[in-house]
Amino acid sequence: METKLSTSSFGAIVLALFTTVKIFASIGYASNPPKADREAILSMAGEFEVIFQFEEKVSLQDDYKIKEAYYEEAYESVFVVEDTGDRIALQHILRVGNVVVKHWKQLWTWEDTRIVEFKGDYYWEVREISEEEAAGTWSQLVTQVDDSPRYESYGVWNHDGGFARWESGPTNRPLPRREHTKRDDYNILRAVNVHALTPHGWVHDQDNLKLVLGDDGKVEKYLAWEKGLNFYDRIDEPTFERITEYWENTKDFWALVSKYWDGLEKESDGYSIARIVNEKPMMMALGEVAKAINEKEMDTPSYEEIAAIINPYIIQ
Repeated sequence: METKLSTSSFGAIVLALFTTVKIFASIGYASNPPKADREAILSMAGEFEVIFQFEEKVSLQDDYKIKEAYYEEAYESVFVVEDTGDRIALQHILRVGNVVVKHWKQLWTWEDTRIVEFKGDYYWEVREISEEEAAGTWSQLVTQVDDSPRYESYGVWNHDGGFARWESGPTNRPLPRREHTKRDDYNILRAVNVHALTPHGWVHDQDNLKLVLGDDGKVEKYLAWEKGLNFYDRIDEPTFERITEYWENTKDFWALVSKYWDGLEKESDGYSIARIVNEKPMMMALGEVAKAINEKEMDTPSYEEIAAIINPYIIQ
């Protein structure tokens, strides 16, 4: 017997198929990163005059006194050190006076399902998120000067109104470098992190809560709300020839160091990093090797030799 579909039945099927397509499109399985997102990330590379400024705006305890604001000017070169389409790494090299300092790195991954979270007390844990949660998002992993993880979160790039910006969820961080040797009254900086493009470069906007986290992972108290706004204003000329020279000389070494951390993130769901081994922090141990390579006093070590330097600092 021949079965005929009514107009209403046919319309329902079309609507169902269309809805299914929309659902899979929103999930983003096997999707490619939008061109506009990639261009926004890549546009953060270049030569910049930088202003770093942080100011505590609100005291959150009766007995807490607002600390003096932090302000610093510098020059920074940002290099694209990796671009595989769905993964982009930007390395920052800082110039303060005539001193060259390997600074932070931002590693962007499209629809990342493994997020490295800081839990306090020099412990990091990998949190797996679903493909549905990761759909359409970029994770941003920020590393410390020794390429170890600092913090990671994920969010969506938005381009409406000609204003490109990316915003993270609230993200726990270790104490910032400007305070970690000066303060012990809090142990977590919880930040909402925004990267936004401007006609002159880009800005890094941060809403920070300084808090004390207990051993049970619960907040014991909030001390202060801080606002950070760092300006990266593009300049036409290289900031300092020695920056390019340093990076050309040491980039193979740091690529192997990054390879170590990538492998650890894939193999381990959690680890602590020892502050001191043989009377040296890890950043000093690796920095000494990089300095010797840059000054032509030694060749780039093998991956195994680099792993032998880092391994004693890792507590599984």
